[in-house]
Amino acid sequence: MKRYWRNREARGNLILTLLMVLLSAVFVLPLFWTAVFATHTLQEVFQFPPPLWFGDQIAVNYSRIEAVFPPFRPILNSLIVVLPKTIGLVLVSALAGYGLARYVGRPGHKFLLAMTFATLFFPPSLALIPFFLQMSWLGWLNTFWPLIVPAMASGFGVIWMYTYIGSAIPHELYEAAEMDNSGPLATFVFVVLPIIRPGLAALGVWTVISTWNDFQLPLVVLGDGTKFTVPLALTMLSRTHFSDTPAVMLATLIGLVPVFILFALLSRQFIAGLTSGAVK
Repeated sequence: MKRYWRNREARGNLILTLLMVLLSAVFVLPLFWTAVFATHTLQEVFQFPPPLWFGDQIAVNYSRIEAVFPPFRPILNSLIVVLPKTIGLVLVSALAGYGLARYVGRPGHKFLLAMTFATLFFPPSLALIPFFLQMSWLGWLNTFWPLIVPAMASGFGVIWMYTYIGSAIPHELYEAAEMDNSGPLATFVFVVLPIIRPGLAALGVWTVISTWNDFQLPLVVLGDGTKFTVPLALTMLSRTHFSDTPAVMLATLIGLVPVFILFALLSRQFIAGLTSGAVK
């Protein structure tokens, strides 16, 4: 043991591990406490000291959610928005990023790249009123279309894929594909896509999480409570039962389940996409 502590590298690794464990606990504790509160009564939640372990009132709290809205309907609404938006955004961003990364130096390349970068400097709320008027003119208010179609054109997504493809795909690979008589679209499908899968997964996970948590835009375009996404439904529940903390906590946990499942399935690709630049 003394030898172990004399080893500076081993000592540093141990201290770093302990710090990571403590930091993880800081992030996990609120989620754990949310789950604990979701299984207790309101009186138990506000007692002192508060409960530190699970109770047996989850069925009662679930029934109070059902009194306001079907608990899984907001999840279905969010999935209706998230799935097509994510697929469309990832595909459009990959195609646009591929074009910008491959055809460097072509006429208009710098202008298009500058305009794409410029969209990142404007807050979305700046165009909220024109966006609302445009969706009203199209007759898309109180539908899911405003949350799906316009969002497929993402400046962040295009820049992400442009940077990722530019660092992952050497131009010699494009030249080799051209020598094999492979067209631009065939090169994208059969050569580029298999290589950039981690980048696509990272962009997809980011899109899912940001869309799932989006509150402002659904609040503006959705007026029918039956079409509320998870954040809007949680707000409606908290306003209806403003002091019913256990029911709100349980609804929050139910709304988080799909995101956890997706992240668990794509976490490896997501981390690979985020760290790829560090190993190239």
